[in-house]
Amino acid sequence: MKNPTHYRRSVLAALTAGLSMLGFGVAAAQQPVIEEVMVTAQKREQNAQDIPVALTAIDADTIQEAGIQTTQDVVRLVPSLTVNEANHKQTSSFSIRGIGTSVYGTGVEQGVALLVDDVAAVQPGQTLSSLVDIERIEVLRGPQSTLFGKNASAGVISITTKAPSDTFEGAVEATATDDDETSLVGSVAGPINDRLRYRLTGKWSDRDGYINNLTPGASDKHDARIRNTRGKLDWDASQTVRLELGAYYLYDKSKCCSFTWHTMPAGNSILGSPVGYPADGMKPGDDNFDFRGEDGPYSKSVSRGGYVRLNVDVGEFEVVSITALDDWNFDVQEDTDFSDLDVLGYFTNGAEHGGWYSTSDINTNFYSQELRLLSPSYDKYEYLIGLYYADAETRQDFFRNLSIALSDFHTRAETESFSLFGQFTWRFSEVTSANAGLRWLNEQISADSINYLHPVPEKQSATESDDPVVGKVSLQHFLRQEVMAYISYAHGYKGQAFDLAGGNFDEFKANNPASSESSNAYEIGVKSTLWDQRLQLNVTAFYTAYDDFQVQRSELIDGAVSFRLDNVGELETQGVELESLALLSESLALTLNASYIDASVNDYTGAACYSGQTEAEGCVGNLQDIDSGHLPVSPKWKYTVMLDYRVPFASLPFNGFANVIYTWQDDVFFNINQDPVSTQDSYGLTNLRIGVTDKEERYQVSFFVNNLFDEAYAGSRFNLTGLYTPGQSIGQVLPRNAQRYAGVQARYSF
Repeated sequence: MKNPTHYRRSVLAALTAGLSMLGFGVAAAQQPVIEEVMVTAQKREQNAQDIPVALTAIDADTIQEAGIQTTQDVVRLVPSLTVNEANHKQTSSFSIRGIGTSVYGTGVEQGVALLVDDVAAVQPGQTLSSLVDIERIEVLRGPQSTLFGKNASAGVISITTKAPSDTFEGAVEATATDDDETSLVGSVAGPINDRLRYRLTGKWSDRDGYINNLTPGASDKHDARIRNTRGKLDWDASQTVRLELGAYYLYDKSKCCSFTWHTMPAGNSILGSPVGYPADGMKPGDDNFDFRGEDGPYSKSVSRGGYVRLNVDVGEFEVVSITALDDWNFDVQEDTDFSDLDVLGYFTNGAEHGGWYSTSDINTNFYSQELRLLSPSYDKYEYLIGLYYADAETRQDFFRNLSIALSDFHTRAETESFSLFGQFTWRFSEVTSANAGLRWLNEQISADSINYLHPVPEKQSATESDDPVVGKVSLQHFLRQEVMAYISYAHGYKGQAFDLAGGNFDEFKANNPASSESSNAYEIGVKSTLWDQRLQLNVTAFYTAYDDFQVQRSELIDGAVSFRLDNVGELETQGVELESLALLSESLALTLNASYIDASVNDYTGAACYSGQTEAEGCVGNLQDIDSGHLPVSPKWKYTVMLDYRVPFASLPFNGFANVIYTWQDDVFFNINQDPVSTQDSYGLTNLRIGVTDKEERYQVSFFVNNLFDEAYAGSRFNLTGLYTPGQSIGQVLPRNAQRYAGVQARYSF
């Protein structure tokens, strides 16, 4: 007999987060039901309610109605997902269930993998990105190393862009906001002939800076200039062969991201020297959007690339080949004294003038090839096997004129990996099945470094290899047709990495490379659709232990700043996740998603002390031991409530709609060294959108307000007391959503 997934009615929600509330189906009695949305979390198209994977899927309608413009915006809808928005893209990172990777240097992979159309991003700076013309976003929680590779040790953000169309269609959307953003998005798709289809998408967006620069003649900060284009071409070469070509170009230029002062007592100055007060004319605090600086920040990110996807039917089997090329360049300049003071004039006795700054130019070239063989879905079993090859090379030129941390170096990091993977599903009965997957990897890493500050600059080189095995097993059982329970175990891995942050192998060869991470994850969950298919309720409990977790250490020793890649002995993350969607009426839907996550740092011996930490507080010789500490950017409690209301106007040519999202999160630490001042208190944000659309949903006009109650919060916070003395000095990065802004959006679909 067939598996229940073969005959279940198409009324289950694939949105594990319960966010597909805008595509209501209607039964004969006009009763709304929750529609399914297919996902590819297991490398084949499936209903998410039927697979033993904890995931959140966000469909195209919800992306539109929730105003999701960037990958950072996704955290509004996924309680287990958080983002650390630091001083620039390359030092920012995502975390899932408290686990992420936030380190300097270019040789370290991210624990949360980001894929767009099955193509992986290499550097963390590529994961913070503009989004346009998106069909679906899937957030897979917990280690996903079996099917997505070793760099998915904490989870996956998988983005699928919209496909070409069999019929001619398109849309134009214009947006204007009161914080001086104007944007225009256009897409067009259709057939060229019976076998060939296309889709073209473009986004143009300009926004002025919202951080006020008080330096005379200098521009405001945190503006954005975005140009995002993408093209797709589908070709049915024959009845059994389909070819998809994709190409993209993304340009993102910004004066971002400056520190503003959260705490800066009068009389503080750089290293106690009489160079002036950096917060002159401003009021430090949570809502301080004022800044002084002449040397940056500045960043320009350019991504270009493409892929070829080939699907071939071989009898009942399907062969999938994905070939991808990507080139990413990131040019960034930072003001490292966080002021417009003449620091060089003082420290060079007038020989030079200006401030301390750093410049960095990063270029990444990536090539990947994946082959998959998918079996048909037999009565008793199905399977897939695959091969994956990837080669990623990143070069960086870095210069910093900061006297206490002078740097001038060139580095190259390369990772070449090959893996064989597979997954097998066995159905014991119509309602019970087991899944088992394995991935064997062979990885070669290499690195070069030239330190130009050395009296005789020489290239230092090193290579290492590893061949781990990772895997996952799960058991699932349908308690009844629309209630499924599962239990799973996964072993994850993230590769070893050379420490390139300082550009000098000689100083830390004993610690190079940093050890690889490994994880063991246990999960139990229930996915259900109840109340005549009007209530979706999913609950997941999990426990994951990480060994040799990779972290960044920064410390001030003998007047010099040192950065080092380090390994933590053990991390633990455990908790419960709730995802629910209720269709309260034909017009009203309620989503409630919540997470409780207890993520802790254990057995971290020799961690750097935080500024001002005393011996009584555990600091001995600038080092401390951390046990049962807090993981950075990991709130214990986080929840999202979303109400979507549709208002039909029978006597008018249009209908109305309203959408409100409230997201609340607990307080967080920003530094693994447990610095009590590098924290953010709990806060809640409310986003509101109201509008009208014609009966055929061709025209839509909406008004939106983000951060309705003007709740200020920091995307990251840093203790800079070691630099600015004698009083406590705390800098912060304030995201755009840390203040209220409103806008109007008009969309025409054809």
